[in-house]
Amino acid sequence: MRFTIRSKLLIGFLSVSLLVTAVNINAYYYNDKLNKSFDSLIDRRVEMLNKANEIQYFAMQQTNNLRGYLLTQEEVFLEELKANNKQLTDLVAEVEAMDIQPEMDQPFEDLVNADQAFVDGTENLLTKLENNSDHARALAYFKSDVMPLGQQLGPLATKFAEEQRNTLDQDRKDNSKMVKFVNRMTAILTIITFLLTLLIGLLLSHRITSNLQKITRVITGFTHDSTRRTKLPHIEVRTQDEIGDIARSFNEMGKTLEQYAVLEQEQRWLENNVGEMAVKFQGVHNLESLAQLFITTITPLVDAVYGVFYMKQGSTHRPQLSKIASYADQQESIGADSFLFGEGLVGQAALEGRTILLNDLPDNYVQIASGLGKASPSSLLIMPIQFEGQVIAVFELASFSALTFIQQTLLQQVANQLGSVLNSIAGRMQIERLLVESQTLTEELQTQSEELQMQQEELRGINEKLEEQYKNSEHKTKELEKTKSQLEEKARQLALSSQYKSEFLANMSHELRTPLNSLLILSNILAENAGGNLTENQIKYASTIHQSGNDLLHLITDILDLSKIESGKIDLVSKPVSLQYICEFAEQQFFPIARQKGITFTTLLDPDLPTDLLTDEQRVMQIIKNLLSNAFKFTERGEVKLHIHRSLHNLPSEGENSYTTQDGIAFSVHDTGIGIPRDKQGLIFQAFQQADGTTNRKYGGTGLGLSISLNIAHLLGGDIFVTSVVGQGSVFSLVLPSSEKKAVDSPTAVVHQEVAAAAVVQPTEEPQPQEADAELEDALWAGRKVLIVDDDMRNVYATTIALESRKMNVLFAENGISCLKLLKEHPDVDLVLMDIMLPEMDGYETMRTLRQTPGFESLPIIALTAKAMKDDREKCIRAGASDYISKPVKLEQLFARMKIWLAKQVAD
Repeated sequence: MRFTIRSKLLIGFLSVSLLVTAVNINAYYYNDKLNKSFDSLIDRRVEMLNKANEIQYFAMQQTNNLRGYLLTQEEVFLEELKANNKQLTDLVAEVEAMDIQPEMDQPFEDLVNADQAFVDGTENLLTKLENNSDHARALAYFKSDVMPLGQQLGPLATKFAEEQRNTLDQDRKDNSKMVKFVNRMTAILTIITFLLTLLIGLLLSHRITSNLQKITRVITGFTHDSTRRTKLPHIEVRTQDEIGDIARSFNEMGKTLEQYAVLEQEQRWLENNVGEMAVKFQGVHNLESLAQLFITTITPLVDAVYGVFYMKQGSTHRPQLSKIASYADQQESIGADSFLFGEGLVGQAALEGRTILLNDLPDNYVQIASGLGKASPSSLLIMPIQFEGQVIAVFELASFSALTFIQQTLLQQVANQLGSVLNSIAGRMQIERLLVESQTLTEELQTQSEELQMQQEELRGINEKLEEQYKNSEHKTKELEKTKSQLEEKARQLALSSQYKSEFLANMSHELRTPLNSLLILSNILAENAGGNLTENQIKYASTIHQSGNDLLHLITDILDLSKIESGKIDLVSKPVSLQYICEFAEQQFFPIARQKGITFTTLLDPDLPTDLLTDEQRVMQIIKNLLSNAFKFTERGEVKLHIHRSLHNLPSEGENSYTTQDGIAFSVHDTGIGIPRDKQGLIFQAFQQADGTTNRKYGGTGLGLSISLNIAHLLGGDIFVTSVVGQGSVFSLVLPSSEKKAVDSPTAVVHQEVAAAAVVQPTEEPQPQEADAELEDALWAGRKVLIVDDDMRNVYATTIALESRKMNVLFAENGISCLKLLKEHPDVDLVLMDIMLPEMDGYETMRTLRQTPGFESLPIIALTAKAMKDDREKCIRAGASDYISKPVKLEQLFARMKIWLAKQVAD
């Protein structure tokens, strides 16, 4: 508890005041009590003495009245006798009721007994007089028996009164003694109070002055010797008052001054070493020497044990860093001798132009050896050296302890100086190299001087022509520069246009997919007719709407694919793809179509092919699917065939518009359709173009499929070739470079399957689910709570209907802020369907906030987005989504994903 000096003084004087007050109150209390006690005592003693005197009087009166009655026989004496007897009896009763001291009990009892005996004798005497009227005998009885009793009353009453007087005198003496005692105690307490007051004052003054003397001694000593002190003295004062505050403030000031001293010392160390390094750099004219000088000096200066210096070489698109100097290098090479920009930590530091600092390195990272042994460093620093924003070198240091902030600052400042020095030396070396070359050329020119003199006349004429050509060249150069500027401007405009196009397509994808999402969900719900309240035609109408929506979705997907290809943002993932699987994929996809159209579909795989092809499976499947879809669309009768075989078509090479003959794998799609005229065969591969582009064309489509397929084929290193005869059919061949040399040994690796026009396939009946499975399914959905976060009410309405059909409870929020508020009010939500493009707070920020909110770290969140651009899935997962579905959402897909997460919740 904190006590200030003021509070201590107040407490001290208040204590003295309270003590004095207590003494006075005590004296007053006892004096008052003594007075009251004495007054009460005197009153009681006087009252008892008075009653004793009255008893004495009435006792004498009784005897006189009885004697008078016996002598005179007058009734007045008898009445006075009875009155006196009654008053005497009352007085005795009153005395008995009073507080009689123990020593007065026996005299009083004797008095009471005598009085009672006298009363009894008087009554007996009066009774005898009334019975026989023998006055003489009564008088004799009075004299012999009653009168002695009456005579005893007087002395007994007198004795009792005397005893009361004696007691009163003794009480007066006791009271005097008590008064003397109280006065004596008052005097003693007054002396004690004075001594305590003096002691408290001495203690307070001593405590205050001693602490002040401590502070004064420390401050005075520091003032006299402050120039030689490296550390301020510490004041040991532990009081919780103003003096303690002064001491603590002084100690805090000392700590601050010590920190300033350390910072000043570090700053001096930094400036001195930076200056020394700058002096050492002077006079060095060779890059290797400068690098060796730098790494040899700086490594021990910052307490590092290993250092290496890399210099940038070459000016290609991806330059290289080569090791030109090192410190404490070993015969066994530590690390690599060179790095490309972006390769390893050294290359990454150069590529980003930033320092990389690693602490707590693993034991097996690198070993630094000496004559006594070897050990692993714990800290690693990689710092780029820049000049005018360009990285020209990188150095790397390893240390057994972490580099301090001042050491890192020194490295950064020295690196800034070194960048200018390196650039200056590199420029000087370039000049020296050019000077040597110039001298060599001068010597050669001197030897050729004579020949030149002979040819001078000829050259004079040539010079005139050259001057004229030079003027023409200057004019053409200016025109070329102007043309170059125009091309650069058009390239910039083209890049900007491509950016606007990508942004437009992304936004347009969102705007189209958003209403399409609700259209597909609601049309699918209507087509399923779960309520059984639609007619057959209404079900067909709903199916038609759903199919049209899917067609529109495919169109949007094709446009986005084309945009990705044109902008170069499409990603390829190469892996071994089974050729057998490609055949099976084609059969699975197109046998039902062939069956429906009544044509034959055949797949053929040649035996001399490798089992796998290293390529992007998804893109190859996309091309083959497009080619087969076109073949079935334009073939009314006959057959369609997929033939995988060797091909010697010329494939694109690295040179512009050049092709090379190499071994390739061809995927040829044959059809007996309408065919393509020769003059239209080049046009069909352009976007939005078809062989029949008239308004009354028979076959629909956008004309994007072949354009996308051709571009993807080029990205895969292949090409698409077409041969066609009008009325007889076409052959489209996707040719990809073969990445395998070993052919399949089995001569029976041929797939040849046909579907006859009249073939009928009987559907197989699926087993009915057990009742227990149905109950588990209902329990998984019924009563579960789902939160839909979407600002488009059409999507909310459609999705809500679909979810409520599964007996789920649905909540709705129109933005991220509302979502967070609703989840706080309803923490029992089982799953969240999160749209990404939301007002105020988008889906990414909302999911990141939820993952940082206690209680919602593992809440299942399925991200829904209509943008569906590159990296959208990865961005959603990084933001905290549990799963991702692009819009428009297929109910089967949505329910399948939801079932996975809801079941996982139940299992957990």
